[in-house]
Amino acid sequence: MLSLVTDIGGTNARVALVNRLHIEAIRVYPTNEFKRAADLFTKFQNDMGQKLPSRWAVAAAGVLTEDRIQGTNINWDIVRDELMTLFHLKTCLLLNDFEAAAYGLSVIKRQNLVQIGGKSPKDNCTKILIGAGTGLGEAICVFCPNGQWNVLRTEGGHCSFAPTNLTEIKLLTFLQSQNDQVSYERILSGTGLLNLYKFFLNELTNLPQNSDIAPKLEKPSQVTLGAKKGDPVCQKAIDLFCRIYGEEAGNFALKTLPEGGVFIGGGIALHILDWLKKGAFRKGFESKEKMGSLLQAIPVFVVNEPYLGIYGGAYKLLQTSMPKAA
Repeated sequence: MLSLVTDIGGTNARVALVNRLHIEAIRVYPTNEFKRAADLFTKFQNDMGQKLPSRWAVAAAGVLTEDRIQGTNINWDIVRDELMTLFHLKTCLLLNDFEAAAYGLSVIKRQNLVQIGGKSPKDNCTKILIGAGTGLGEAICVFCPNGQWNVLRTEGGHCSFAPTNLTEIKLLTFLQSQNDQVSYERILSGTGLLNLYKFFLNELTNLPQNSDIAPKLEKPSQVTLGAKKGDPVCQKAIDLFCRIYGEEAGNFALKTLPEGGVFIGGGIALHILDWLKKGAFRKGFESKEKMGSLLQAIPVFVVNEPYLGIYGGAYKLLQTSMPKAA
């Protein structure tokens, strides 16, 4: 049952050999080192020193169509027929990266979750996954009558940002000076964290919005590190990031009523876990007028599992190989 499963994001590409739900071997590569998908898999094959198995589940950041993944935060498309021909495959299942991660919720262990408020999750009830990283992903995981989990993929991260207070209105105006269309991904992502830093730098120094003066920091990791060291601009950026993260997670929860829980994935959450616990996230999550009491009961978990997408892809591959009921 050896299979190849991938989780290709805008920053890192994870490629693994999996036996059912057990990872036998895994490699992580910078995504931008490759000009096409075939180069990535050839590199992995060479590193493994063996022919790759004939059953694949390929998950990547992009828009999924019938026979390809059109890259959004990666620079190339992934075409099923091309991979099947080049690597002599019998099965090549294509998944959106967040779709695969959401399938991973069906097998993740409780010890890999950090709860942020709410009550206990209900068994076999809808779960949702939201995650800020290179971009912002959102997906819905539902339990079906056949006893299996099914994922509804979305592009919810590209929905228009809706400010809820004066500071957020000013943020929207600031971001619109750069681009008329402001999505949640423009805020809830690595680039978004930098946008928030630049916004507060602008507010504190009274710079014009179209100023050419460069901010002091240019990487999201510098913002989180600065916040930990007590930099007030960095701290303001992360506080607002958590508040808006909670607001959008709450929006998503109102549309899906996930009594099985809200799960926070993506590459940023674990780096700002202490801030997520402080309360700004939960305050934003529950601030929903008449629906605040409903959201108070819904549990939120931060996912501490770096290979969630790998486990999810493996789960889906197993699911597709199961005999279908007559």
